[in-house]
Amino acid sequence: MRKMVLINGRIHSSQGVVEALSLVRGSIEKIGANSDFPHSSDMQFIDLKGRAVFPGFTDSHLHFLTWARSQETLNLAGCPSIEALQEVLRDFVYKTPQPTGGWYQGQGWNDTLMGREPTRHDLDNIVPDVPVCLRRTCEHVVVANTAALKLAGVTRDTHVRAGVIGRDEDGEPNGILKEDAVELITACIPKLSDSDITRLIAAHGPKVASCGLTELNSDDLSDFNFDFRRAHLLFMELAQEGKLPFRLRRQIRLPQLDLLQDFLSESWRTGDGVPFYQIGPIKLLTDGSLGGHTAFLREPYADAPEVHGIAMFQPEVLNELVCLAHSSGMQLALHAIGDSALDMCLDALERAQTLRPTLSRHLIVHAQMADDRQLARMKALRLGAAIQPCFVPSDRMMALRHLGKERAEHSYRWRTMLRQGLVLSAGSDAPIETLPPLLGVHAAVNRAALQDAPPESWVPEEKLSVAEAIDLYTWAGAWNGFNEKRRGTIAPGMDADLVVLEQDPFLTSVSDIGNIGVAMTLCGGRITHPLS
Repeated sequence: MRKMVLINGRIHSSQGVVEALSLVRGSIEKIGANSDFPHSSDMQFIDLKGRAVFPGFTDSHLHFLTWARSQETLNLAGCPSIEALQEVLRDFVYKTPQPTGGWYQGQGWNDTLMGREPTRHDLDNIVPDVPVCLRRTCEHVVVANTAALKLAGVTRDTHVRAGVIGRDEDGEPNGILKEDAVELITACIPKLSDSDITRLIAAHGPKVASCGLTELNSDDLSDFNFDFRRAHLLFMELAQEGKLPFRLRRQIRLPQLDLLQDFLSESWRTGDGVPFYQIGPIKLLTDGSLGGHTAFLREPYADAPEVHGIAMFQPEVLNELVCLAHSSGMQLALHAIGDSALDMCLDALERAQTLRPTLSRHLIVHAQMADDRQLARMKALRLGAAIQPCFVPSDRMMALRHLGKERAEHSYRWRTMLRQGLVLSAGSDAPIETLPPLLGVHAAVNRAALQDAPPESWVPEEKLSVAEAIDLYTWAGAWNGFNEKRRGTIAPGMDADLVVLEQDPFLTSVSDIGNIGVAMTLCGGRITHPLS
């Protein structure tokens, strides 16, 4: 195997900024000055021409298959009104008379922009006979047309414990479904086949690499109807055949005790796998989303005084699931957005830790609302958090409306959490936010969106430094996956997971970080996004 040498770079290594490094057999062999690497016929030299090199980026939480599928379905992001949504849907139907699987599907509508939630009546005016399912930007809420509701058997008499079915004034379903009620509709949509998934990875995996990503922590088991055996065999085969352009660490969502017991009976545990595919944590959703009024709050929503959100589990059920996973040696990743949901998670984790004291690096996914006492409890449990920096600019107006100014401005406390000693890794939660980690770095540093010029920071005292923000996507991402001895830093012996940037974020105006281009990505020494 030819040795690859990168020269004339600004390589941010464990030894400071160096000019060059060599790679062999998927690992970093040596770092140093250009002069340390004399030319040889058995070496492939790549001139970086002053570009910056960092450890490959890790996305700490996303839904890769949902994101990949969204690249081929109706995109409703940015629709400013119900009429605009209808126009986009009308155009899509005209161009796609035979929808995939017999359903029209779309993603990304946002009632904060449109003024209200769409209903089945809005959809029926455009598509009366073919089932339609359109997901809100948070993915916790859908709107379905009458044809879809009839196919799913949703009537005025349908009720779901951990879900909401929106109603017209006469009690009939209005097409809005939230949390577990969403599954009434999605259960009727044909699932992806193995060949579908393989094609999606081949088609959209290169886009992941073009963002500088080398590892994904992805929650996709619902796309397999929670058949973890089928998912495991498929991803293991793809990894061993070299068909994954990134490392895949799966967050395994098993929301029922029998599913978790069945999984554990196979003796798979966190960390098992092969170099490009790894079993990650057990994932549990304990509440919903702020935008959908389903995040579980201690106090009611400011704009819906009768609503506290939804607890997806009864406390005793969550306790049993958490204790079983923890005592079996599994890492846990608990989705908690609301402060009351976080209370439930901390109670369950403290109970599990009391029964079996062990360091498991359990994670709170999102952790958007956390007061000082909750942060102290998280620190005592040595928890990590998988946060989404891009939520800060995206959620700002919605959070102020739903929570009120005081609660909203004491949420998304990334700097405070770091100062408390918590390890924060970052991700996109794609398709909720877009993939590029540099947009997340930009949001963490500026507390503002890229298009804000000049940046108008929201709660600027929670800004992170450039170094802290990059760390979220590099070392911390590796640490929260127990891989910090293999990845997350550039040093001899580490995996050759690297991203080459057109400019160095440390030498760029912070307001321009989100505009920095990715020049090249290497994963395990393999070029997954070639130098242009």
